[in-house]
Amino acid sequence: MTITRPQATSGRVRDAPTDRETVPSSTGAERRRGRIRAWTGSALRDVVYCGAVLAWSIAGFTILVTGAAVTASLLFLVVGVFVWICFVHVLRWTTWIDRRLAGWQRHERVPAAYRRPTDRGFIPYLQTLSADPQTWKDMAWLGVTSIVGFAGGLAVITAAGLAATYVSMPLWYWAASHPHQEYGVTNLGFRTVDTLPEAGLAAAIGLVLIPVVLLLARWCAATHAGLAVRMLARDATP
Repeated sequence: MTITRPQATSGRVRDAPTDRETVPSSTGAERRRGRIRAWTGSALRDVVYCGAVLAWSIAGFTILVTGAAVTASLLFLVVGVFVWICFVHVLRWTTWIDRRLAGWQRHERVPAAYRRPTDRGFIPYLQTLSADPQTWKDMAWLGVTSIVGFAGGLAVITAAGLAATYVSMPLWYWAASHPHQEYGVTNLGFRTVDTLPEAGLAAAIGLVLIPVVLLLARWCAATHAGLAVRMLARDATP
């Protein structure tokens, strides 16, 4: 009895470190996989955000140019005052969508603060509307997003479409009637894709491009949303 008890105890002692080493290693692997899944999900969310910004930057540019031109041409007439008021409210509606998009990307609410007239009447309302700094920030933001948002969104969507085209090329490469003329697609410059092995090479290039596209989407989305918060959000300082 005095001999077998130490052997059983020593066996249990030798088994314990193995259990303690297995649990942390499996937990660490699960954490890494969780971080990768979270990062990939955020990056795909940023791709969608860049696509929405691309579409809305075109709409914002159209609204800005049309509203500014019509208001400037009619400002010296009585009707120009009402056109200006309508233009300001259209600006607020347009930037409201930009705030919602930026808040969706940053997982936070992006509030706005507009001045209210202290007195009743049309003239105080018009003065407050025209002198509100946020009105001019909204107008400036449409100019900024027409350039920055359009360029960033176009770059991300073009890169994502190119990567998807390369990855799926083994499914449709045979349908290209003139593969030598499709520069950047079936004509890669150093090789023209017209056989299945070459299509597999293009698919491998597309797989390599996917992380690059996701990184580009993350940077463009974070930059654009950060600019939106700086120009459109309510100032925290009194």
